[in-house]
Amino acid sequence: MDAGPGGAPPLPAAAPGAGQPRARRGASSVEVYGFVGWIASAAAFVVYCLWAFLPDAALRAVGVHWYPSRAWALILPSHLLLTVLFVYWAYESLNMMSVPAPTHPATIHDARSKWITQLGLPSACASTERSIPPLVHMPAPLASRVLFGGEAFPEAEAAVFAGARRLAAQEQLRGAERAAS
Repeated sequence: MDAGPGGAPPLPAAAPGAGQPRARRGASSVEVYGFVGWIASAAAFVVYCLWAFLPDAALRAVGVHWYPSRAWALILPSHLLLTVLFVYWAYESLNMMSVPAPTHPATIHDARSKWITQLGLPSACASTERSIPPLVHMPAPLASRVLFGGEAFPEAEAAVFAGARRLAAQEQLRGAERAAS
């Protein structure tokens, strides 16, 4: 027996067909059920159309002597259409009821929003020349001043956050006083 590279024993020969995907035999149950459902729905549609459009004499000649009133040929599709429209309407209504109004403060700020003052940063654009700025909540007045007021971001930010930083500093002092006492 010859040694392989580096003195290791040689690898066994690969079995024929190794590394190739296995051939599937037969159809999966999902494929069978899908095909049967497709055929059944097509057959039901053909029977529905025959019932709706053939005259009574033609149905009797085939041996069908009892069938529902032809009025149901229009009632069933119209009820189905109205049910689908109602479901869409109800879904949209439930969604509108579950979200706050556009004027509600929760549409602008929520519990997971991070303020610049909470992160202890001097500015949202501090040291962003070579890094990605932090993901923080930008209050509506700041966005308004920058987008529509023509102010530069640092000046608008200083004006908007001046009061917030003062309150944050007061909160830190109170927390330090409580911890010291």
